[in-house]
Amino acid sequence: MKMKKSLATAIVITVIAISCISRNPTVEAYRNSFCSVTYLDIESFSVNLTTDKINISRNEKRMLNDGDILIYLTDEDRLGKMLILELDKNRSGILLFDFVTYDRNGKILIEKKEIKLQASYIFDFDKGIIPEKIEGVELWWHNMDDMEMYLVPWTPTKLGKYSLAKMN
Repeated sequence: MKMKKSLATAIVITVIAISCISRNPTVEAYRNSFCSVTYLDIESFSVNLTTDKINISRNEKRMLNDGDILIYLTDEDRLGKMLILELDKNRSGILLFDFVTYDRNGKILIEKKEIKLQASYIFDFDKGIIPEKIEGVELWWHNMDDMEMYLVPWTPTKLGKYSLAKMN
């Protein structure tokens, strides 16, 4: 009985140690910053949102980096925030992100982590899915060619890059 308990304890300790090693401290720092952005911050920033596309090209024109936060207003008038975890790492054509969409009262409607959006795909923040149909689409990764790419909010959706320096 004692041996089974010792073995079980050893297994638990090993699992915990492995999970601690596998954590990415950079992603944890990004998520801490992301969590510090409140609904009130998002609401006050929302006056800055536009339907302008955001350049994510593979050159000096790129406007977003890993760790950046975007604020959005969906086609269903819901505010939300999106954290860029990885943007086209090693030219993968993958955008990895977390997001939170709020209801009109500021309560979390949907929250998901580590969404993988491939180049030329679309996303719906109100449902938290990559839709099969164009209905309800809020975001499109428009891949013009191998170099020129944009994140495009589909009208009436609005989008804006949030700076943590703007926090009150």
